Amino acid sequence: MPTTEEARPALVQPEFGPTGPELVRRRFGPRGRRIIYALAAVVVAALAALIASRAGDGLQPLTHKPSPQFTMLYPPETVHRVKPGPGEIVRFRSRRGGLRMLVAVRRLALPAYEGSVSGLLPVLADRQKAALARELPGFRLRGEGKARVNDAPGYQLRYTATGLTNGYDIFVVPDDGDREGVLLRYRQANPPRALGAPGKELVKATRKTFRSFRFGLERK
Repeated sequence: MPTTEEARPALVQPEFGPTGPELVRRRFGPRGRRIIYALAAVVVAALAALIASRAGDGLQPLTHKPSPQFTMLYPPETVHRVKPGPGEIVRFRSRRGGLRMLVAVRRLALPAYEGSVSGLLPVLADRQKAALARELPGFRLRGEGKARVNDAPGYQLRYTATGLTNGYDIFVVPDDGDREGVLLRYRQANPPRALGAPGKELVKATRKTFRSFRFGLERK
């Protein structure tokens, strides 16, 4: 009967020579095992660092499974998820000194329509302009027009108001013909002084959260 060592299949056939660990043991003797363990630890650490570099961008996924389904990404250390306001599905806030920003997603239900949604959204935008003028003192429309939000059709309003540096409201639906969508909102109020590097980084992170919106539960 063969012994245990004889019955165990060889990982490396004799014609291919000794394995790496065997060479280490031959070269360094009793210290070889410690060297092998140290090298294995280095490899594991390198793999962990590689995985972290690919997935560790500091962004937290948000998945909204009820209709309308969508996902977003945000850095929780600087852009904070807070209690949604009336009619909102989700709300984020970020702040540094006098710099204040808001990102919100509101539910949008469209009436029945024929043809492209691009013909209906400007009508809703006109109503939204009137609502914003009532809500925001000093409201001024800076621009409007068609928009695409990660390939989803939409219509955008860009505005300012008293104490508000920039504001964006975007009506968006998953596809033409859909009647259920969202109103994406971004608002930014700057302090009197110019933004420093930390403030600019916070603006970048908050806008990235705003632009990360995507219909569906899978991100390409």
